[in-house]
Amino acid sequence: MNWLKQNWDRAILMAVGLLAIALSVVFVLKAQAYPETFAIEKISPNDELPVPETAKVESSQKFLDTEIKWVLPIKGQEAPKPLPLFVSIPIVEIGGELIDMNDPKAKSVRPPASNKWLIDNGLDFLDAGVMSQDPDGDEFNNEEEWTAQTNPRDPASHPTYTDKLVLLSRQQQSYILKFQAMPDEQRFQILRLPSSAWPKQENFMLRAGETASDNQFRVESIERKTGKSSLGITVDMSELTVTYLPTGETAKLVRGLETVIPTYYAEFEFQLGGGSKFFVKKGDAFVLPVDPDTKYKLVDIQEQEAEISYEAEPGKEVTLKITPKN
Repeated sequence: MNWLKQNWDRAILMAVGLLAIALSVVFVLKAQAYPETFAIEKISPNDELPVPETAKVESSQKFLDTEIKWVLPIKGQEAPKPLPLFVSIPIVEIGGELIDMNDPKAKSVRPPASNKWLIDNGLDFLDAGVMSQDPDGDEFNNEEEWTAQTNPRDPASHPTYTDKLVLLSRQQQSYILKFQAMPDEQRFQILRLPSSAWPKQENFMLRAGETASDNQFRVESIERKTGKSSLGITVDMSELTVTYLPTGETAKLVRGLETVIPTYYAEFEFQLGGGSKFFVKKGDAFVLPVDPDTKYKLVDIQEQEAEISYEAEPGKEVTLKITPKN
């Protein structure tokens, strides 16, 4: 005891040394156990992929593609219009009336086009002049595109070119003949009388089957007839049938009377590409400047209407009526 009192510092040093030795032994023992504590577990490779949950994906996609409609409070009735979830509904006020552009039963804001057509084609329905505009630059305005149900945003989609063809007038060229006499049973004397197209009179002496020297008509046949004059005298009214070669039509020349054989022309205006005017003789073919591959034929021409035809596809003839511009 006296030794501890006298040597307390040595006693403390010895105790600390023993404690250090004990701790060192503990650390050494734990270090020897590290390989077991941190052993690496070997895992065998697995190349198999898990089965994808396609049912969930398809269900989600179907939900996204489904158009959500407003459900009426009345059972048994279908919603009259779609109700978008993330886009505002366009409402237009015209004359104090609110018009829902998505409602198919709503009044058209730019007649004659439907509101749906205006929206689907991205047209500015707030502009009062939208129907006279030409956003794709094909020279057909929106009203013409609506009538033809073509795409006003695509220059390759447009009404038929004949929609831009108008009739300006019908012109007539007269060819005047007179069955003058029969020098004998085989020959016929025929006069060509002056007209604007043929100002000089010409005398023809022809037989059946022969063609006049001006290449305008051919004699076909004679039908013997008699009749009464205004004085009651019996006169020769035989009829000579001729074919007018420019048109292929036949005409009957009555002995002693003038017969006017008309050739009709249509004066057209094509209103694309700055506009152009041209004449077409009845029965002749013509083409339009922007469509040289399509051949049209003037079938008939009246004062207020021209009838033309063209072959839309092999074996399919289409007939159209062309009228004056409104």
